[in-house]
Amino acid sequence: MSSQKVSRRKFIAIAGGAVIVAAAAGLAYTTFTTPQQRTLRYSTHPFYFPQDAEQKFEEENPNLDVEVTYEEFFVMTQKQLANPQTWDVASSGRYRIIIDAGIVRPIPVEKIPRWQPDKVLRIFQEPQRFLKAGDLEETVKRFNKLMWFEPNKVFSAVPIMWNFDSLTYLPEMLPYQERGAQYRDVEYGELWNPEWKGHTAMQDEAFTVFTEVANYLDATKQITITSAITNLSQQEVDQIYDYLLPIVKDGFIKTFWFKYGDIVSLMSTREIWIASTWQPVSFDTRKAGTPAYYAALKHGPFFWYNSTYVSKMIDDATAEEAMKLVNWQLSLFTQLLYTRQGYPTPAYGWDDYKNAMGDEFYDWFYNGKATYLPINEVLKITFPDKPDLAELPERLQHALFVPDLYFKHFWVGEPPRTGSPHPKGNIRDLGSVQEKEEMTRYFLSPDLPDNNDYYVKKYEELKALVPK
Repeated sequence: MSSQKVSRRKFIAIAGGAVIVAAAAGLAYTTFTTPQQRTLRYSTHPFYFPQDAEQKFEEENPNLDVEVTYEEFFVMTQKQLANPQTWDVASSGRYRIIIDAGIVRPIPVEKIPRWQPDKVLRIFQEPQRFLKAGDLEETVKRFNKLMWFEPNKVFSAVPIMWNFDSLTYLPEMLPYQERGAQYRDVEYGELWNPEWKGHTAMQDEAFTVFTEVANYLDATKQITITSAITNLSQQEVDQIYDYLLPIVKDGFIKTFWFKYGDIVSLMSTREIWIASTWQPVSFDTRKAGTPAYYAALKHGPFFWYNSTYVSKMIDDATAEEAMKLVNWQLSLFTQLLYTRQGYPTPAYGWDDYKNAMGDEFYDWFYNGKATYLPINEVLKITFPDKPDLAELPERLQHALFVPDLYFKHFWVGEPPRTGSPHPKGNIRDLGSVQEKEEMTRYFLSPDLPDNNDYYVKKYEELKALVPK
């Protein structure tokens, strides 16, 4: 047998199903490597570690094979907890159960060189400054536990990406617009506005639905949340259920979406006019030529982040190899990869990252500044085969801005555009990092409620009442 390095994914491509038999028989993949090479078992989702990322990591670490196991996002942590001896390092969201199980290694902050206080998002360091919904003390305690064994000193899990989730809406149908954080006219309750009845959607997850509605009802003083916002009491879940019951029964919510492609299709074809979504939904809807905005909600979008953690069950030598991957996920290459997907880096203050993006893109992405070209000129670049789009009202033109089409240099290695912000340039929906921090009231992922089974039970009862 050749000693050439063969990663798990490459071996699957070569041998097909035979790898499953080998795994069941207990064969180690290091059999196919030289004695100096090691195997690192990584449990994750393709979102965190696509094939180009694996290839780059293994190029930079030639004596280390990464044995990747992909899982579906909402069940990753359950599978990791069910089989904790099958992975060395893992990435996910919704991972509270992993922390509570006590199976992750403490990581001293000094082991993460790119985690410097002056370079890192403030909410990671001082969540008490920004979180406002529900019981603040308990909410901050839960937030910190998902990240720290000792705040700002010892990690339990290292954040690798973050953003804010909100509502995507079609300005052709709804009379609103976005200009960074300048306008905050859209309320979460627009999902059950009688004018949009039958054209709205919510996410197909109990935790998201109940938490988003809890924040809205608490902020508008329709109920008072006395628990941590991510860990509602059974009574509070019941209150929200009772509130949503007539809304769902009367057909205000057309669908609860689960598959990303489904909600993009529904919004692109204008079947859904407003929905609780991730931010890429708005971008992909725009790519189809349908104007879409991502709302700087009146009562705040929710903050989320995803992290990487190291198993407590592995030996020190393997843990050192795992730390290479943890740090690599905060490296310039990986963070630029996540930026291309639309998600910011926790350590966004590093000069190498700013320089790689260029001033225009960095300032648009993080600082709430306008593009150097006016929006009508932008559309001529991003939609060269659709000149009519540049003749639309300006409110709709801005709702067609697609960053990965406009900031082309970033993806293909061309020099960045030079100039200065144009008065009619596009400003990123939700505005600057600071504006986003100040507008938020609550976070959601990576938490999961202690009584999640009760959330799911009441949520399934609600979904069963959607008119056929």
